[in-house]
Amino acid sequence: MSELAKRTRFDHWVTHTIRYNDQDPVGHVNNAAMATFLEQGRTDFIYPIMRAHAPASLEIVLARVEIDYLRELNFPGDVDIGSAISRVGTKSLKLVHGVFEGGSDICVATGVCTLVFFDTGTRMSVEPPTAIRSELEQRVRA
Repeated sequence: MSELAKRTRFDHWVTHTIRYNDQDPVGHVNNAAMATFLEQGRTDFIYPIMRAHAPASLEIVLARVEIDYLRELNFPGDVDIGSAISRVGTKSLKLVHGVFEGGSDICVATGVCTLVFFDTGTRMSVEPPTAIRSELEQRVRA
C-alpha cells in the first residue's frame, strides 16, 4: 500500500460532500470530481497561510496534478481529504493528498499537486515571501 493511502500520512483534513452531479453515466464519482476534491483539500490547507502572510498580488497556480484512482466511489456520501506538504522549492511547492470514504480508512484516490507562486501583476512565477516560505517549510512532511 502506498504511503499516500494511509490516513497517518496527512496532518490537514477537510470533509467534502459528494454531489449527485459528481457521478458519471456508470454511476460512480467521475475523474473530474476527484480533481475537485484535491482542489478543495489544497485550497483549504494553503489559502489560510497565504491570507496571513502574502501580499494581495501573490497567488498560487496549479502546474501539475497526478491522480491515482484506487477504488470506486459512489453517491451519496462524504469524502475526507488529507493534505500534506512534501516539498517547498524556489518558486513552487508540492502537496500530496489522500481521498478517503468519509469517516473510514478506505482510500479511494491519491494525488500529487505542484503549485507555483504567481504574481498577478507581472503574470510571472515568483519566489514566495520569507514568512510564507518559513511557514510552509515548518509543515513539510517528507
